[in-house]
Amino acid sequence: MPKKAAAEAWSYETTVATVEGIIADLESGSLPLAAVLTQFEQAVQALTQCETYLQEKQQQVDVLIETLADE
Repeated sequence: MPKKAAAEAWSYETTVATVEGIIADLESGSLPLAAVLTQFEQAVQALTQCETYLQEKQQQVDVLIETLADE
């Protein structure tokens, strides 16, 4: 996920929208190869951030469920 300083500005929803925009650009077929590779790299990085975020949230949910089960 993004660095702590940028974490407050980072948004899962915004990142997903960015990836969707990149996909639309890639599917258009109008980008030169260099731009396709750059866009693809950006999408992979964004998806990695999203995956990390979701894994962290899943761990938090698991802890909450465990806490409720222990009560």
